[in-house]
Amino acid sequence: MILSIGLTQFVFVSLGLLTVNVLLKAGGFAQNVEATFPAFSVWMARDGAWIFVLPMLWVAMALLCEQAIRGTFAEKFARATGVVVAGAIFAAYFYAAFLLF
Repeated sequence: MILSIGLTQFVFVSLGLLTVNVLLKAGGFAQNVEATFPAFSVWMARDGAWIFVLPMLWVAMALLCEQAIRGTFAEKFARATGVVVAGAIFAAYFYAAFLLF
C-alpha cells in the first residue's frame, strides 16, 4: 500500500509539472521574456522538479516507520500522511494551472 501511494504522488507530480509547462508555453511563456504570468505558476514550472523529492521522502519515512514501530498505528499514520501529501501535490499543481486561465 505504501508503494502505491508513493507512486500516486509521483504521478501527480509528473502530470502536474507537465500540465503547468504545457499551459505556460501554450500561453506564450518564454524563459527570457517578461510577461504577466502568475508568479506561482512560473515557479512551479521552473522549480517544480524539486517536488519529486516529496514522494521519495514520504516512502522512505513510511517504510522506516513500518519497520521500526511495527504496529497498526504506524501503518494508518503512514497511509494518512501519504494521502495528505498526494492531495497537497494535486492541489498545488491544480491551483498553478488554474491561475493561468
